[in-house]
Amino acid sequence: MTKPASAIPSVPIVETPAADTSRREMEVKFRADRDGLKRAQASQVVASVSAPRTETVRSIYFDTASGELRKNGIVLRIRRKGRAKPLLGIKAAQDGDSPFSRKEVEVPSPDMQPDLALFDEATASELSALVGDRPLAAQFETTIKRRTILVERGRSQIEVAFDEGSIAVADQSVPLTEIELELKSGDETALYDLAMSLADELPLRLEFVSNAERGFQAMSRGTPAAAKATPIPFAPGATLDDAVQAVLSNTLWHFVANWAAIRQAEDPIAIHQMRVALRRMRAALAMFKRALPCSEFDLLREEAKRIASALGPARDCDVFREMVEAGPLAHPDCPANCNTLLAAIEERRIAAYTDARSRLEDRDTTLFVLKVQSLLTRRAWRNALSGPELAQLTAPAVEFAQQTLDRLRSRALKRGKNLMELPDEARHDLRIILKNLRYGAEFYRGLFGRRRDVQTYLRTISALVDLLGAHNDAVTAKHFMSGLATGHDAEAERALGFVLGWQARGASLADAELGPAWKTFKQAKPFWG
Repeated sequence: MTKPASAIPSVPIVETPAADTSRREMEVKFRADRDGLKRAQASQVVASVSAPRTETVRSIYFDTASGELRKNGIVLRIRRKGRAKPLLGIKAAQDGDSPFSRKEVEVPSPDMQPDLALFDEATASELSALVGDRPLAAQFETTIKRRTILVERGRSQIEVAFDEGSIAVADQSVPLTEIELELKSGDETALYDLAMSLADELPLRLEFVSNAERGFQAMSRGTPAAAKATPIPFAPGATLDDAVQAVLSNTLWHFVANWAAIRQAEDPIAIHQMRVALRRMRAALAMFKRALPCSEFDLLREEAKRIASALGPARDCDVFREMVEAGPLAHPDCPANCNTLLAAIEERRIAAYTDARSRLEDRDTTLFVLKVQSLLTRRAWRNALSGPELAQLTAPAVEFAQQTLDRLRSRALKRGKNLMELPDEARHDLRIILKNLRYGAEFYRGLFGRRRDVQTYLRTISALVDLLGAHNDAVTAKHFMSGLATGHDAEAERALGFVLGWQARGASLADAELGPAWKTFKQAKPFWG
């Protein structure tokens, strides 16, 4: 489910009248090992209402040599279960999809070779336009021994698959051991309830990398890429109810899209983006809570804060290492032989990343993601309102956005009075308010049309946030460096002093620009006014 840092727009797969070929797949996937598979199969949480079925599933994935389908977020495969007739299918994530939902189209195929003409006319036309005259070729193959059972939750039926197999890529064989929960009929909420029950009982953790993506990564010997936040599209006449769904879905996708990049590599961009995603989610929950008294908003805000705090030390180490290597330690006046200092930073960074990955593998983090998705599926904020109050959900989202952005801007202007005289803590509070204003402007910009003044306003806020950040960095650098284990190495101690001086100088330079930047912000005309 990962997207690259510069998000690729998905190609819409047109709905067709043939209900048996086009559907939306809703699936939760857990990573596991053999012991985990056995324990899950024995769990009463997934007590089956049908006899287990075991079969071998073989899938071949196709693309052009230049990867045109993958570039457009489309997976093309032919799958055969046991001796059944092969199925030619595509999967595509679309804007607004949850991390657990994708568009799927499947049609019978006479053999294991891809023929795009087998799809409905609209789908075949779109795929052909992407592929052009480039030949489709097999990229890799998966072979899985799958044991499936059917679980009932109320009126909903969920297929639970226990998979063990491998991906064959050239001379490589990548093992696969997973548990998949797929909604076959009924209420989507039942899917997440079952997933939470299973994750609460067993040490199972969410997996967001599809078999297709894992195969492509093995081909390129690459790792998952970090993902930045994507713009939020709003339909004309979007309501407050629509805005809650769209904004929170966007922040959840932003969070989980960076999961694999942290799990499989120590990607500084990914851990930064994951923390940004959590801050964006917390900001959105706080905005909506003012209008909608949903208790789950508060609970999820606290959970998001807990996870973000656990990821903080790793991000601090990345920022500090980058700063000292590119700045003070690269300066000719820096004390010689600073290896001890760099080694101390690296030692702390390694430990911090170990802790960060442990937090992601923690049961509560898996449950947090499922709780957010369950809230979105249930639209739980509606339950907090009485009959007459429900009318505010149908109010135009643009009105809520204007009120929210006006309030945040007014708070920033009030907190920023006498800015240059404010103590460190007050400056930090102002920076948080400005960040929330920036997040809000990014959330709702799509409600105000394509206007150039939006980007100008965002740049004005960001410049101010960065200048306040330089001052905050100087304050926190002392605390960070006080915990470095340099073993009282004389050169390292001198380097520490040089770094502190460098940070203080940077804060002083930032302060010189802060006044003009604040004036620019105060005079900037809000794009939503």
